[in-house]
Amino acid sequence: MDQSCSNSVNGFYSFLNRSMEDLERVYISNNFMSLQFLQRVICLLRTSHSHLTLLVQKLNLPVGDKWLDDYMDETSKLWDVCHVIKSAISTIESFCSSAISITSTLDGHYHHRRLLSPQISRQVIRAISGCRREAVGIEEENRALMENRIQRFPFWSEQVTTTGMESSKIQNGFSGFRGVMNTMKNINSLLLVILMQGLVYYIPGDTTVPTGTMMRLKQRVAAEMERIGVRKGMMMYEYRRSKTAMEELKVELERRCCGGGGEEEAVEKGLRERIENLKGSVGSLRNGTESIVAQIDDFFDDIVDGRKMLLDYCSHR
Repeated sequence: MDQSCSNSVNGFYSFLNRSMEDLERVYISNNFMSLQFLQRVICLLRTSHSHLTLLVQKLNLPVGDKWLDDYMDETSKLWDVCHVIKSAISTIESFCSSAISITSTLDGHYHHRRLLSPQISRQVIRAISGCRREAVGIEEENRALMENRIQRFPFWSEQVTTTGMESSKIQNGFSGFRGVMNTMKNINSLLLVILMQGLVYYIPGDTTVPTGTMMRLKQRVAAEMERIGVRKGMMMYEYRRSKTAMEELKVELERRCCGGGGEEEAVEKGLRERIENLKGSVGSLRNGTESIVAQIDDFFDDIVDGRKMLLDYCSHR
């Protein structure tokens, strides 16, 4: 960790500006709402929290003042929302397992150099239909999480207007820390909304109103949603790609059952390609979501350690 970012309010704001610019570059260079981008979002939540915790100890803030309550409230928000996000991600595992079972069935036949019989094809088609219903159930559960839990968090509708990064006069001490906390609330709210749209559920109109360097990223995300015609649902690229790959495999199997699609060799080649596409998509989805769950667990540890560090810091002053 670059300690200079945590030595002064100016250094902290510089770190936040650079981090938001880096995040925007990752967003541009990857598929929309890719797991790689979402992992970087969580990484920024973690690193900014760590820098904030260290900065507090450099500012010589008064013990028992409101700054500690602000910090505790903000980390409580991060803790609660990330728990909901983790809960939503965990439901994807059943979808991945069902999809992998489908590809394993097909691989087993090709491994023994047997062509798929119409009976096996229909069996796999039914399994795909079941997996699609499972995906619908997952999204319904996630929609309920958004409507019943996430949208009740205060940050969902609040707007913090003080943005320290745009201030021409930045001070250390408590007045400087107030600006830091307001900026962090804005950034955390934006990052959490992005994570929820990608990993939980997107409902049109769900947004906060960030200012300054955060606005570009927010506008890019909104513009891309409009471009691809997204209306609602889980925005994660690898999840959407897996569902598309599964639908393409189903279409290929149905064509095969009906005896259409041209010569047998070409049909078999197309089918194998669809199977490999689904395997690759689901593999990326499973690996990426497992990595995000691990990052969230590490973030929980960071929050526990940060709270303990500041409580110890106050008790020894």
